[in-house]
Amino acid sequence: MHRKDEVYRQGIVVEHNTPAAAKGGSCIFMHIWRSNSTPTDGCTAMDPQNIKHLLDWLDPQKNPLLVQMPVAQYELYKERWKLPER
Repeated sequence: MHRKDEVYRQGIVVEHNTPAAAKGGSCIFMHIWRSNSTPTDGCTAMDPQNIKHLLDWLDPQKNPLLVQMPVAQYELYKERWKLPER
């Protein structure tokens, strides 16, 4: 993943559809955003400090699970699923 801008300078590959196979679903990436108002082509993009925080926190040996949802659903499930504070 090479681009002229810096959005892939730091990132996380979410192991969905790996190895990538046609019609197996999208590959998913988390990376630095161009700005907080610029959309992506389906990735999750964020401020460089937030991606650094995730990279420091993630431990691949613990088999992390990515769950993304609207805030209302997060609040609904946070106690039942023992989710961390946002």
